[in-house]
Amino acid sequence: MSKKLSWLSILAGVLSILAGFYLMANPALSLLSFAFLFALIFLVNGISEIIKYFSADEKRGWDLFNGVMTVLLSFWLFSGSFLEKVTFIPFIFAFWALFTGISKTIMSFQVKKVDKKLGNTLLWTGILGIIAGIIMMGHPLMTGIFVTYTIAFVFIYQGIVSIILYFKSKKA
Repeated sequence: MSKKLSWLSILAGVLSILAGFYLMANPALSLLSFAFLFALIFLVNGISEIIKYFSADEKRGWDLFNGVMTVLLSFWLFSGSFLEKVTFIPFIFAFWALFTGISKTIMSFQVKKVDKKLGNTLLWTGILGIIAGIIMMGHPLMTGIFVTYTIAFVFIYQGIVSIILYFKSKKA
């Protein structure tokens, strides 16, 4: 980075740290923001799954079903009220993890016929998704707080890294 623009590192660092502390101080508003972001990600992911289904040589109904369910979740999330989004984001996230885990577990048996190693990896990934989904459903408040705080800590970490890079570039 040129020395003329190195001040952008410290600006990005300070803004990231402020954003991290803001997320921790306002978890409900943060969940609302995440609701929009998750809805957008779910929509793109679901459309991708549907396109993958129609472009695949071997059609697997679970791919299409997974894509359609993910798109429906995104539409529900886009249209919900503030209270619904904040209250149900952890449940939506848990259901999505659970459903994706079930879907991957079922697909793993078909994949094992072609590639045993990949099928086993898919099976374990699916089982872990199911376990994570069940744990998240049992503790929705903790899930919401965990998601919010994890992202907040990432912002704070990235901010610290940017500030350190600023000072390192000043020495160079």
